[in-house]
Amino acid sequence: MGKFKKLLSLASISILLITCSEPVNANVTYSDMGGHWSTNYVTKLSDSNLINGYDDGTFKPNNDITKAEFFKIINNLAGLKKSYSVTFKDVSRSDWFYDEVAKGIKAGYIVPTTGNLYPEKPITRQEAMYIIGYMYDLTPMPESLKNFSDASLIREDAKGYVGALIFYGIVDGYPDGEFKPDNPISRGEVSKILDLLISKLKAPDEKVILDSEIKFGAKDHYK
Repeated sequence: MGKFKKLLSLASISILLITCSEPVNANVTYSDMGGHWSTNYVTKLSDSNLINGYDDGTFKPNNDITKAEFFKIINNLAGLKKSYSVTFKDVSRSDWFYDEVAKGIKAGYIVPTTGNLYPEKPITRQEAMYIIGYMYDLTPMPESLKNFSDASLIREDAKGYVGALIFYGIVDGYPDGEFKPDNPISRGEVSKILDLLISKLKAPDEKVILDSEIKFGAKDHYK
């Protein structure tokens, strides 16, 4: 069933969802959350100081999460500390996400290249599920995808992890019977995923791979 550590309490997890503007403190009422489906998840995580809104008092639950922002969440959740040199053309040392990318490479969920990573592009559902599945050492369960009409569109390396997360009740498909693997994930959806990961799954081990095991990919590995 996969390798897990002891379940962490909300009080023991420190996750900061990095945004482009300065986030406000938790324990606030966001002006744009009235009636939104993710309100309960956002409220719970905000009250625990795990995720924050913007300095204008909004949360923007429908805004997409970028790759870099998602890397930051996962790195904090797993307590990643070690890093590897970054060679991506579109990631420089002056970028706030440089260290997050460096940690992701050292953990093994980011493949280094000399091309572009597109860190500020919205992360897709299947990209996020691959990273989660990899970090949690989930046992692949592609059979859980049998009821999705677009299962064939999911990347081969992500199928088993997507299936496992569906099995554990962390993610689900859409009412039309599709998973929509290339859809972006919103801040509201990430709040739900974080809440379910904390309550249902155990925290991932800190992953560190040897430098000799880090293999470079083609320049166009990321799109």
